[in-house]
Amino acid sequence: MMPAHEEQRVFSRMRLDTKVILATTRERVEGTCRNLSAEGVLMEVAAGQCEQGQEWRLVLPSADSGVEPLIATASVIRVDAGETTDMVALVLSDVH
Repeated sequence: MMPAHEEQRVFSRMRLDTKVILATTRERVEGTCRNLSAEGVLMEVAAGQCEQGQEWRLVLPSADSGVEPLIATASVIRVDAGETTDMVALVLSDVH
């Protein structure tokens, strides 16, 4: 049996506090990446910016100019609405 304090997810998460951009041909949303795993991102955005089911192009800029940004297709799977900000869970595909 796995102890309760250990991560029980298939992919562990890396905590971050960095800018992330979501974009389509018509919209652009900037937010803060709170954690990242091999399959997804949890980000904080201004309230009302994202809806479950939306598909975006995600760009996570690198802090090092010698390292390319992470670019992926991101689909919104959950939005936890708050008063001023929402927590948005996205599943990643086509990661570059």
